[in-house]
Amino acid sequence: MDPTHPRLTVLLWLEVAPAALAEVTQSLSRNTAVTFAAVTTGRASVFAMVQCRDTSALYEFLADELAALPGIGRVESALIQRRAKRAGPLLLPPMPQRPGERAPGRAQGR
Repeated sequence: MDPTHPRLTVLLWLEVAPAALAEVTQSLSRNTAVTFAAVTTGRASVFAMVQCRDTSALYEFLADELAALPGIGRVESALIQRRAKRAGPLLLPPMPQRPGERAPGRAQGR
């Protein structure tokens, strides 16, 4: 396996002060290790998915990059050990069109 390829996926729940939400989420959106981030409700105000090459890289992300952001009061994390299914687009092969059949998604009369 390529040592530079991310092998560790981590879920993060961040408690962020409301005044710091914009800065934190913009910073996460620019970070290449962050593969998904969203503002949520409840105890954690931001959820993020991070990919790192190993636990040392995860530590550096938490201790350096995340710690430098203002307004983060608490971080909870969970390592993904095995993925059974992942959300994403389902790409199906194109279906052959029969003669005289309309293309999918087109309104009649156009």
